[in-house]
Amino acid sequence: MGRRPLLKRMRRMTAVLVLSSLFLAGCRAETEEPDKTQQDKEIIVGFSMGTLLEDRWIRDREIFIAEAEQKGIKVIVNNANNNSDLQYEQVKEMLKQDIDVLIIAPNDCYSEARCVKAAKDKNVPVISYDRLVSNADVDAYISFDHTQVGVLMASYLVEQVPEGGYMIVNGSATDTNSNMIYDGAMSVLRPYIDSGKIQILAQTNVDGWKRENAYNFVAEELKGRRQEVKAILCGNDSMAWGVIDALSEAQIAEQVKVVGQDADLVACQRVVNGKQALTVYKPIKKLVQMAVEECQKLVNGEKVDSQGTIDDGTYKVPYIFIEVKAVTKDNIKDTVIKDGFHLYEDVYQTAKK
Repeated sequence: MGRRPLLKRMRRMTAVLVLSSLFLAGCRAETEEPDKTQQDKEIIVGFSMGTLLEDRWIRDREIFIAEAEQKGIKVIVNNANNNSDLQYEQVKEMLKQDIDVLIIAPNDCYSEARCVKAAKDKNVPVISYDRLVSNADVDAYISFDHTQVGVLMASYLVEQVPEGGYMIVNGSATDTNSNMIYDGAMSVLRPYIDSGKIQILAQTNVDGWKRENAYNFVAEELKGRRQEVKAILCGNDSMAWGVIDALSEAQIAEQVKVVGQDADLVACQRVVNGKQALTVYKPIKKLVQMAVEECQKLVNGEKVDSQGTIDDGTYKVPYIFIEVKAVTKDNIKDTVIKDGFHLYEDVYQTAKK
């Protein structure tokens, strides 16, 4: 008689223990942290650069690497040295290294569509950096407002030189930025041209944005009509340098207003010395920060937060752009120097006393 109640109590205790164990196991399953393998995976970005010829591209590379490292992102950088075939081979090699995002500043806006396709074939998202790849459907285009670059340069020139002969020495025809700069400039110049106040004496697209080619073009065009030229609009500061050298050799540098863009250090030195009238400042650090942020979003499957879209010739691409600033001798301290883009002592080290 005494053993039966004891057995019943033991069975009830066993059942309670089993149920308690199952309950606790269930609680652990619900509160267990999710697998962080994917979250903690190091992001690898391939940065394919079409050139490092100009000072500004070297700055882009250095700032990008530093910014990415702060975010725990590994960066593989390749420079194609203005060679599209080499850029394509470098991109294919990057893809073999399991990059998570490809950032490309194309040497040629048309040829590099194959680089984008190679990445898309491996489900790697692509950001077109500062230069838009045409007909490629990149995931985002992050750049400056290059149309506004042209507007700022032309607006300054017509204010300073409302009449006379102009030359336009633009960047490479295979770079979409050249078209945007030209369109922006012509939106300002067209009424003056149509009225006959301004005459376009000569214009060209300089292959590879090369300083020596800009120099050669202007030196040749100056023969026989030096006194006609009053202003020259250049696609960037490097070409402005070559143009000013040609003007100096012709002994008319002080008579011609020359403008460019990028706010290179030597260009800023020319501005304070009166050799170059204007440069356009493009805050590269903001561009880099935006590119790094978008890399993280794309890896996490998030939507790109753009201001609008841009037509790449076939597709409407999300377009993220950053405002630019005109820089002259009068406001250089409040722009590039104030922003820390260049140091005061570096800009003014060659200034005339």
